Amino acid sequence: MEGYKQLLSYKLTLIEFCLVWEFVPEYYWKIEDSRQRDQIKQAIRSKKQNVTEGSDERSLSSKLKLYDVARSSGGELGEDLEDILRLEKLLRWDKNDPRLFKIRQRIEIYDPSDPSCPPCPSCSSVLEALGKRRTIRTRWTREEVEIIVNYLIDLNARSNYLIDQQIRAVEEKHKREGGYNENLLKKRLEFRRKNS
Repeated sequence: MEGYKQLLSYKLTLIEFCLVWEFVPEYYWKIEDSRQRDQIKQAIRSKKQNVTEGSDERSLSSKLKLYDVARSSGGELGEDLEDILRLEKLLRWDKNDPRLFKIRQRIEIYDPSDPSCPPCPSCSSVLEALGKRRTIRTRWTREEVEIIVNYLIDLNARSNYLIDQQIRAVEEKHKREGGYNENLLKKRLEFRRKNS
């Protein structure tokens, strides 16, 4: 079906996934960082996969459960990203920071009429949106960490907001129309009434 690829929550989460997958192994490079690295990668993977699975789910209660897991994973990821800024003593940008606006314009390019997903951006493309060039090295500079992590926090907050909206919409639909099993039972009872 792949209707999930049209969801803005999915598109933002996919961008977030691509950037986390590149950034985290280079940031958490020491062997003692392996648990933190794995936890962050699993949180973003869980978020993306549960948005995907939830959008294709027919049962409204299962859909809600999957969206809720995606949202919870986003909360966990957000806290890990905030920790990076806190521990590195880096600035947390305001959501209206003009630097974020520049990055969004450069990275979040997708055509609503094109059903395919946006291409996976790189951390270098995030830096280039602000006129920064990454030189070849193994560790991120403090400035690069601040830029990439602030953009990841921004993506995470916006995609979490959209997932919250999806949850609200599914809850409202469940309230109005009932759940999958409830509707199957109604159809079964109707069929029995007509055929008895």
